[in-house]
Amino acid sequence: MRSFVILESKLDEDTNEWQYYIHYDGWNKKWDTWAQADVLQKRTEKTEELFNKMNSTIKKTDSKRSSSNKPTNKRSTISPGDTSLQIQINAADDSHDSSSTTATSKENNKRTRKRQRTDSVEKLKTFENKVVIEIKLSDEIKICLSHDWHLINNEHKLLIIPCQPTVEEITNLYRQSKSNKQKPIEAEHTNHFAESIITYFDTALSTMLLYAVERAQYKEIQQSHGLGDKVQPSSVYGIVHLLRLMSQLGSILAYSPLEQTEVDFLLVHIDDFNRFLEKNIKTWVNDEHYQIPLAAPIQ
Repeated sequence: MRSFVILESKLDEDTNEWQYYIHYDGWNKKWDTWAQADVLQKRTEKTEELFNKMNSTIKKTDSKRSSSNKPTNKRSTISPGDTSLQIQINAADDSHDSSSTTATSKENNKRTRKRQRTDSVEKLKTFENKVVIEIKLSDEIKICLSHDWHLINNEHKLLIIPCQPTVEEITNLYRQSKSNKQKPIEAEHTNHFAESIITYFDTALSTMLLYAVERAQYKEIQQSHGLGDKVQPSSVYGIVHLLRLMSQLGSILAYSPLEQTEVDFLLVHIDDFNRFLEKNIKTWVNDEHYQIPLAAPIQ
């Protein structure tokens, strides 16, 4: 089998099985295709534990943020700044008398089916009480991820670490880019989203975001920078590894224990954040940021 890189992932509504959009190294991108999950490593107890750890961390943060804003029986819309994506939330109180809400529920369901969606972030369905989503990436982000895979696995290069800017710095720049356009409550939402991305990144890096040939480098960084102890990955790694996270975020959220409103909160911001990253790829990603290591990496 030829080597490949995963560009997107989604759940097939007909089969309830995961599909992966893959690019085969050396092939024209017109041959990029969706493939069954059996071409990838099967989900393990270790990755399941990782997903739960990441999402429980976010959930704790969300609970603090929303403690003063308990769900009501009203439909609300989160609208962050200038992003066009609007996710409508039905926060119905289960303890409410069903006879008094039947008509309202039907009307809400009708409106929900017609709600506005973007072509970048789309909620597919709810399956076994888990929100399953598809996060589509722009061609520029896909090309960046594919080229990154080629440089590391075919040319045997590694990114120079620490990166400039780091994930932490990137999220701060994103916040700054929105600060003059947002109301206080919108700025609070943006700050919370940025913190959530950092938490996901710090938790996922060592398990999900590294190629095998990068692990020796990761161990060296652990020793030289105190990574995972005093220093978090988000203060050392940069946009390339962040883009790897964004390409897998749909799969992570699919198995999230987060509440519906908490997942919707993240979805509202993902499209806008991806566009921010896309806008800065040419500035922050360069072949000169890769180098062949002095010693062959230990796999």
